[in-house]
Amino acid sequence: METKSSDYSTLVRISASPEAVFRALTMELAEWWGKMDHPVEKKGAVFTVSWGEPWYRFEVIDYSPQRKLIWKCIDANQIIDNLEGVQKEWVGTKLHWTIDAINSKEVELSLVHEGLVPTFTCYDFCSSTWDRFITTSLKEYLEA
Repeated sequence: METKSSDYSTLVRISASPEAVFRALTMELAEWWGKMDHPVEKKGAVFTVSWGEPWYRFEVIDYSPQRKLIWKCIDANQIIDNLEGVQKEWVGTKLHWTIDAINSKEVELSLVHEGLVPTFTCYDFCSSTWDRFITTSLKEYLEA
């Protein structure tokens, strides 16, 4: 992984199995993040996550069930109120999801958003939004 310390990252401990976490990242994004156009089932898959007009399109470049996913943002229509020039800012960035089983009922989930760095116009908004989605929305969805 070619990430830098300035790339956005977060780590959360979740009371769920590695299988449940992987399923949430590949089949159930709409339950905790945004509407997906179809499930993610293999390396090379291309999918879109949207919230109406704003959307991101990703290509899956690593698909290792219950362990790791890497998505590369290949297109975007990012819209953030009061921020100009952010529409394509994520294009070329990569989301590295790593699932580390602590035991059969608990995992540590790491997200490194390679390329999402403090010099991005959207960094403050995107990093705080990722924090909320990962540590609140996804965690609460999986632990419900």
